Amino acid sequence: MPYGTLIIYGDVVVHQTNNMRLKKYLSVNFKLAGLASLLIVLSSCQNTIQEEQKISPYEFQGGYPTQATIEKTYDELDVQRVSQVYMEFMPLASMQALFNSHVNESGMESGDIAVFTEIDEGKVNHIGLTYNTESIYASAFIDLKTDGPIVLETPPNVLGIVNDGWMRYVTDLGNAGPDKGQGGKFLIIHQDYDGEVPEGFFVFRTPTYRNWVMVRGFEENTGAGDEAMKYYKNHFKIYPLSEGLEGVGNYTNYSIEKDINTTHPRDENYLDLIHQTLQYEANAAFTSYELGLLETIGVKKGEEFNPDSRMVDIYRRGIERGDAMAKANAYANRLEDVKVYDDREYEYLFVGGNYQFMRGPAINLDARTLFHYEAIVVTPAMAAKMVGIGSQYLAGYRDSDGEFLMGENTYKLHLPAGIPAKDFWSVTLYHPDTRSLLQNGMVKPSINTYDEPVINEDGSVDLYFGPEAPEGKEKNWVKTLPGEGWTTLIRFYGPLEPYFDQSWRPDDIVKL
Repeated sequence: MPYGTLIIYGDVVVHQTNNMRLKKYLSVNFKLAGLASLLIVLSSCQNTIQEEQKISPYEFQGGYPTQATIEKTYDELDVQRVSQVYMEFMPLASMQALFNSHVNESGMESGDIAVFTEIDEGKVNHIGLTYNTESIYASAFIDLKTDGPIVLETPPNVLGIVNDGWMRYVTDLGNAGPDKGQGGKFLIIHQDYDGEVPEGFFVFRTPTYRNWVMVRGFEENTGAGDEAMKYYKNHFKIYPLSEGLEGVGNYTNYSIEKDINTTHPRDENYLDLIHQTLQYEANAAFTSYELGLLETIGVKKGEEFNPDSRMVDIYRRGIERGDAMAKANAYANRLEDVKVYDDREYEYLFVGGNYQFMRGPAINLDARTLFHYEAIVVTPAMAAKMVGIGSQYLAGYRDSDGEFLMGENTYKLHLPAGIPAKDFWSVTLYHPDTRSLLQNGMVKPSINTYDEPVINEDGSVDLYFGPEAPEGKEKNWVKTLPGEGWTTLIRFYGPLEPYFDQSWRPDDIVKL
C-alpha cells in the first residue's frame, strides 16, 4: 500500500506507514481498540440474549419444550379456550338460564305463561337483562321434545318473538310478525319433525327443542293488574297441537315474585349449564366446531361432567377472564361503527344493524358478544329500519366528556322536541355489572311517556340523574347510587323517520 494510506476497520482508523516505530505503535493500539470493540459487541450480544430470556417465559432444549413449558402452555391454552367458550356460547347460556329460572324459581312447565301484570312494579326486584318498565310482559318457554309441535294463539297489537335455544330469531309475533298485529295462530315445530303439518297456521321450524316465547303488550290494550292477567288468559294461549285447547298451560303473576334471576352464571357453574343443555338438545343444535371446542375443555355429549381440581381452577380463571373481556367489549367497544352519531357518545346494541350479527360473509363476533352480554330478544324489528313498527335503542355509558357515568355525580339529559316514537319513549337506567334495572330504592329507575314528565315550552324534555333531585326537578329525575356506575337505554317504540335519518338527535348526557 502507498505510504500514508488510511485503513478503516469498523470504527477503528489505522494509518498505514513505513516508519517501523510508528507502525509498531499503531499495531498495538489497533489491537487494543479492536479488543475493546469486540468486548463491547460480546457484551451487547450477551445483554440481548439475557433480555430475550427474561422476556420469554418459555424454555426449549434442542428445540423441544421443557416439561415446565409444556405444563404452562397447556394451562394457558385451556384457560383461553374456556374464555372463548364463555363468549361464544353466551347466547345459549343466557337463553338456558332463563328457561331454568322459569322452571326452578317460578315452578313453570312448557307452555306456562308468566305475566308482569304491572308495567313497572316488581321488575326492579328481578335480575334480568335490560327489562323495560313500560310493557306488560308475558313470557314462556316451549319444549318440542316433550310436547311435540306447539300452537301459539297470540293477542293483537303486541311486540313479540320466538327465539330458539341459542337466542336466534325464529319469528316475530304481533305488529312486526306475519299476523301484522291482528293476532294469529302459529305452529312451532322442530326442524326434524316429519309428521303432518295442518293448514291454518303460520308455521315455523326451529333447530332446538326448547324455545322462548315472549310478548310485550301495551297497557292501553292489556290493562294492568288483574285486568292484564285476564287479558292474557283470554288472548294468549300455548298448547301442544296433539292436545288442543285442553292442553293450555297455567298463568303466573311475575310481578309479585321476588329474587328472580334469569341471567347466566359468571363462574365455573356456567359450564354446568352448557353441559346440561348439550345433553338435552340434539347434536343438530350445535356445529361440529362448537362440539369440538367444548370437548377440548372436558364438556362432552353423552358423558358426565366431573372436572378435577385442576380443571375447576382453569374454568374459574377462564370465565373470570372471559367476563372481563366481554365487559370491556360492551362498555369500551372498539368497532368502528359502534357509535350511532359522529358527534355523540351513544352506541348501538345491534352494531352494523344486522340481527344475525353478520358483516358480509363473516360473523361480527364482537358485535354478537356485545349484544348478548347486555341484552335479550333477537329480532329484525330491533335492528332493521321499520318505521312506526318495532323498536330502536340508544345505549349510553359515557357523558359528554367521554367519562363513564357514575352515581355520585349529577347529570342532565336534554331531549329535543318531537321525540320520534309513535307508541312511547323511555329512558331507563341499568347497572353495568348486572345489566339489570338499577336497584336504587325507587319503584322503577326510568322516566317515560306514561309518566308525563315536565315538558319545556319548546316541547323539549330535560331529565336529571344523580343521588338527589335538583330543586324543582323531582318529576324528571332518576336516583343514582354514589360509588356505583350506571348505563342507560333510550327506547323508541314505533320509531319514526326522524330517528332513522338522524334529523332528531338527543344531546349527550352532561355532568353538572
